[in-house]
Amino acid sequence: MSGGNEGGPGCTSVSLRRALSLTPVSLWLSLFMSAMDTTIITTALVKVSSSFNALDQSAWLVTSYLLTYNAFLMITAKFSDVWGVRSVMIGSSVFFLIFSMAAGGAKTMSQLIIFRALQGLGGSGMYSLTFVTLMKMITPEKLGFYSGVISSVFALANLLGPVLGGVITDNTSWRWIFWINGPIVGTGIAVLFFSMPGLVADRTHRERLRGFDIIGGVLSVLWPIPLIFALQEGGVRHAWSSGPIVGTLVAGVILLLAFGLYEGWLTSRTKMDAIFPIRFIKNPRMSLLLLGMFLLGFPFYVTFIQLPQRFQAVNNKSAERSGILLLPLSLLTPVGAMLAGTLIGKWIAAEFVLMIATAIITISFGLLSSLPTSTTLPVAAYGYEILAGFSLGFATAPYYFLLATSIDEKDIPVGTGAMNMLRTLGGAVAVAICSALHHSTLRKRLPEFLSSTQVSDMEESIAALTRLSPSVREKVGVVFGESYNRQFQVMLAFTGLNLLVVIVLGIVEPDESVESGILKAGIQPNEVERVKKANTNSAEKDVISSTPADDAKLP
Repeated sequence: MSGGNEGGPGCTSVSLRRALSLTPVSLWLSLFMSAMDTTIITTALVKVSSSFNALDQSAWLVTSYLLTYNAFLMITAKFSDVWGVRSVMIGSSVFFLIFSMAAGGAKTMSQLIIFRALQGLGGSGMYSLTFVTLMKMITPEKLGFYSGVISSVFALANLLGPVLGGVITDNTSWRWIFWINGPIVGTGIAVLFFSMPGLVADRTHRERLRGFDIIGGVLSVLWPIPLIFALQEGGVRHAWSSGPIVGTLVAGVILLLAFGLYEGWLTSRTKMDAIFPIRFIKNPRMSLLLLGMFLLGFPFYVTFIQLPQRFQAVNNKSAERSGILLLPLSLLTPVGAMLAGTLIGKWIAAEFVLMIATAIITISFGLLSSLPTSTTLPVAAYGYEILAGFSLGFATAPYYFLLATSIDEKDIPVGTGAMNMLRTLGGAVAVAICSALHHSTLRKRLPEFLSSTQVSDMEESIAALTRLSPSVREKVGVVFGESYNRQFQVMLAFTGLNLLVVIVLGIVEPDESVESGILKAGIQPNEVERVKKANTNSAEKDVISSTPADDAKLP
């Protein structure tokens, strides 16, 4: 698309603001659908796979989506440097929509798995570019608030996805799990098309593409796939010592090293725009932010995945009831994020907010790791959830705020993509660790009163608990409770490590050479745009035009 004012010559500042105010709504809708597709399929796996007589391949309906959803986070963010955030965001949404419809119409299991993988590719762009869009369009003092609103997506997706998937498959065809994306994502695309700013015509697409790091882009996609596959499947469908797991782990590490070495060579020897600028690692604050976001993924994913399982296995609750019991966690996460966004830049430094949030996360995990292993769920557990949910949200907004202050504005897309990828990768690592600990505990303790067949059934599905007598069921519940407590104790160690990371982050001085982060201590919000105008490195800025750029920010 060409540059220029998206609304035409007659587009006023007021009408521009009105149009832009719809953008967060469409971003929320699009991101919600892409995030919910990671969970909505979980309660429908048996019915979907059984309709194709392919129950043994059911796990791939989840894995195929997650592989591409996570692997393309960084490169889709970088694509926005070439074609603009608006074009790539809409393109990703259309791609997601097309293959959602295709998945709903799949005739074979192989087709469905392939369409799910392609659907994940589109969802990856929707996820990554939502945050890039916020960083570019939202005024700094409102960035945290809008980050909180957007963060509510993940809480609601984790909560509603499995429930909605079960309701759809119980009352109509499983194909509507995918077709439901049509009207909602389609509405989001239409709103984005008319409300979102376009690309400045400072360079042609050919000039931008000529400097694109193609090899680095390919490597950035290739290295996460085998690693995430191994982390998802290790100890579940394949033993950790099996050929497929060892082979994919080794391949992932080799590809990661190749990616790092190539990006280092490209940065030092050429003028091309690297997919992952090595200067990120040389920047102490950015390195700590990336490490912190990776470690934040541990508690973030473990709480939403493991707690509902605990409620079912230990407290003998149904899947629907477990979702309701998770409400304190789910509802307080966006509240914490929005409160942090309100405080940052006005009342308290982002680094201090992050320290407080991480400290509360550590405390909440210590409390969650001490829950009783009996069937009765103590009232205090709801308080622990509130602490965990609030602090996880409270910790999210500072990361994106500090990202904007630590790197040049032209690096924001790839920086955002890297942070999002590392959080999901951290979550995958955490879930893999918890899975390994869980299976180890079950294999060690359950043979004391269960047969080998029963132990195998317990490892495969919590539903097997319903086939046990009440007395044996109670014993098994105690073992499950000990397992979940052990998992949270290990996660407690990682959150403690993250607390040390954010403390160091608060000590490290900002890089004074960074020219487009701007939001350093002492600069008031009304001074930010003045400094931005003086930024000589803003050729990559993805706004409507240079004249109304400041007005194009959401108030």
